[in-house]
Amino acid sequence: MKGISKVSLFKYLTPQEVDWMLAKWQPKEVSEGTVIIKEGTTGDEMYIIESGRVEVYLTRGDVVLLLSELQETSFFGEMTLLTNKPRSATVKAKTNCRLLVLKKQDFMKIIEENPKVAAKFLMAMGEDLSNRIMATNANLENYFLINQAIVDNKSFRDLYILTHKAPSSSG
Repeated sequence: MKGISKVSLFKYLTPQEVDWMLAKWQPKEVSEGTVIIKEGTTGDEMYIIESGRVEVYLTRGDVVLLLSELQETSFFGEMTLLTNKPRSATVKAKTNCRLLVLKKQDFMKIIEENPKVAAKFLMAMGEDLSNRIMATNANLENYFLINQAIVDNKSFRDLYILTHKAPSSSG
């Protein structure tokens, strides 16, 4: 767990608080290609990547939209600790991964046993979620501007269609 001190969720915790909190997490090994979280399902666990990489994506019909690639010290699945909503994306192991898993019931015990540590953890989580929302907003703005240019500018639209056209099957 050499890199665990770099996990942003623990940035406000003392080393002793990190050790106490990590005792609540369980290790889990997953193989490359394993779906860890499936969009639309319910869950009760969040994860920290101790080693390896995962892909976070949405599936809409035949289209797969890659949202993010996460690596060591990143975390995912945290929304399940805060809400009872279905999972908002699928997470799949891009490589073999070693994960740390926190179940919702263990998180609730953390809140009961040490509210101060829980508050620091939640503050760090809130900052990370805010940063993710800001990045999503920037991406949304870029997509909007591209779409607006496609609609408003015939030259841009023709160039975009030409560069994004599916390869011809006639070869």
